Amino acid sequence: MNDPKSPPSAHPPLAWILVAHVLGGAAIGALDVARLGSASLVLVIVPLFAAAGLVAGTLIALAERVVIGRPAVLSALVLALPSLLVTIPVAHTLFHGAYAQTLPLASAWPLILPIVLWLVLAAVVALGRWFARSGDLSTRGVVILGGAGAIGGIVWLERHVLRTGYPEAHIGATLALIVLAGVTIRAGRRASVPRTLAAVIAGLTLGTTVGSVGYGLRPANQRRVIATYADQARDLVQLYRWLIDLDRDGSSPVLGGGDCDDGDARRYPGAADLAGDGIDQDCDGVDAVPPPPAPPPPRALDLATWRATPAVRAVLDRTRGMNVLLVTVDALRFDVLAPDAQDRADFPRITKLLDEAVWFTHAFSPASGTDVSLSTLLTGRFDPYQRVATTLPEALRGLGRRTYSALPVEVTRYVGDVLVARGIDRAKPIYTDWGQNDIGDHVSAGATTLEGVHAVADAAGSPFFVWVHYFDVHEHHQIDVPKAMLAAVHPSPRPALTKYRALLAAIDDELGRLLDELAARHQLDNTIIIFASDHGESLGEDPRLLETHGKVTYGTLIRIPLAIRIPGVRGGQRTDPASLVDLAPTVLSLLGAATAIQPLDGHDLVPALLDAPAALRLPSRALVVHEELQWSVVDWPYHLLFRPADNLVELYDIEHDPAEHDDLATKLPDVVARLRARYAEQPVVKIDRTPEGRSWRERQAARR
Repeated sequence: MNDPKSPPSAHPPLAWILVAHVLGGAAIGALDVARLGSASLVLVIVPLFAAAGLVAGTLIALAERVVIGRPAVLSALVLALPSLLVTIPVAHTLFHGAYAQTLPLASAWPLILPIVLWLVLAAVVALGRWFARSGDLSTRGVVILGGAGAIGGIVWLERHVLRTGYPEAHIGATLALIVLAGVTIRAGRRASVPRTLAAVIAGLTLGTTVGSVGYGLRPANQRRVIATYADQARDLVQLYRWLIDLDRDGSSPVLGGGDCDDGDARRYPGAADLAGDGIDQDCDGVDAVPPPPAPPPPRALDLATWRATPAVRAVLDRTRGMNVLLVTVDALRFDVLAPDAQDRADFPRITKLLDEAVWFTHAFSPASGTDVSLSTLLTGRFDPYQRVATTLPEALRGLGRRTYSALPVEVTRYVGDVLVARGIDRAKPIYTDWGQNDIGDHVSAGATTLEGVHAVADAAGSPFFVWVHYFDVHEHHQIDVPKAMLAAVHPSPRPALTKYRALLAAIDDELGRLLDELAARHQLDNTIIIFASDHGESLGEDPRLLETHGKVTYGTLIRIPLAIRIPGVRGGQRTDPASLVDLAPTVLSLLGAATAIQPLDGHDLVPALLDAPAALRLPSRALVVHEELQWSVVDWPYHLLFRPADNLVELYDIEHDPAEHDDLATKLPDVVARLRARYAEQPVVKIDRTPEGRSWRERQAARR
């Protein structure tokens, strides 16, 4: 048994180190479960944290034994060495973002940061050991307060800096909390624990952890609580699943992960299940069944005959020579502009444009991130990252139009420079972040409109394609919105929504200025205007949406405004299913060049635009959405969502439940099975936002 009065460097209480860190881990887990208010999760989550504490305590105890009798500096360096097991992988992922790649020494920081943190931690360890050497209450109190302060600092860092991004950094922070909790307990009591007791505690910890890993989180509601509301518990569950994912397909057989074959990367929850092949790729217990062939609908006339009718031919003859103005607003939600939205009058020019246009009220983005969405718009392909011979701007330039774009630099930084530049005669960058990259610090709508006005003037009467992308509502959480702008819109109980609406009102003013310029140049009646968003946005109203977009696919993040104004064509609302993938075939059809890009995956919306008979329009259609953590299928009125890593399926009736609160997955299993089969009918889009992934996308986007 160790002497509790001996200096720690001479006889470290190794058994107590082990026990203290098990207790520290269990305490962190218990606090997170208590915050969730779920008693059923205690026996699942607390053992996971205790086991993490056991591993940490074992590493620290071994390091303590190694440094017995060593100089203080060397001892501190050795004791801090295990931190590299966490900081090296975390530092590698911290610099994956497009903004992070612009920082000085971006490529070197993944190597520099772990070393810096190791040295800092070694200094802290040396200082703590020096304080703890005397063993009196006052110095132990300093160590305890320091540990508690560090725990509070890490929690603050997670909630206010990391927020819902950087999952690997969150896991690292959780492990740091477990270690700090153990250190704080050790500092609070210089104890001597029998090795037998330590062995019993270790055995109980391992036994309960094995049971938790093997049988825990099987109920879907438990997985949903962890994925949506947990903090440290979510991080640790992700870590265990990552450790026990032998085929590295992103799904695990443990903790409810549901991987039915951890030796085959082609089989995992959420995989595309090919119908009728006898293999259960998505681990739902059955092979997907192909839909029965639909009987051909009765058609009073076919499309060719309909297009040849005098009224339709007159419209298409006029649109053949028109200009095209594409207006996209980043992160613009459908519900803010919906026909029944409250206070739509705050945006008079946009709503007037929507009322004059044909508005597809059942339109969805192919992703909740700009990179996938705009790439899909430009290519007209379900998978926009395959090799594409001709993009929409290239096709329009081939039809004799001068082509222009005004895009924020932050957008090109994430989407990539190659694809958005193809076919553009004059591309003007818009800077939204004067002070620091990726930090919006001013309203840029005026600069965007100015470039649009310059483009129209430069065309000097020649046919043109102008693309302006307004960005300010995307930066609602960063821009310090002037009080005058806030006062110009109806206030909301949620400050984030008021800022968002104020920035949209500024875009409304600037879009009106651009339209007025077109009218002054007598081009408004000769220009097809497309108004769309790339995706929706989270405004903090629902924890499932996370803090922004680009991770999950709930309806608020993917339902978008999409409208096309054609001079001489009566405006109105259409409920035909629509997506950004449809814009390329629709624009080319209006310009009389439907075959200018081959092949295209989108559908020509002209029959819906011109209100053709229902027999000539798609009666129903499944739209597939891909994102990092979730995929979904929209087949109105149903929206199926699936999180592969958490093995979570959700189903909502978005016509009657647009906020998606009433999960129908267990009530309508036949609908779930049908929509899961529809997911496999389209190619899976590879979403990789790491530097390597972006480089691959740029290579794919290059012209052959």
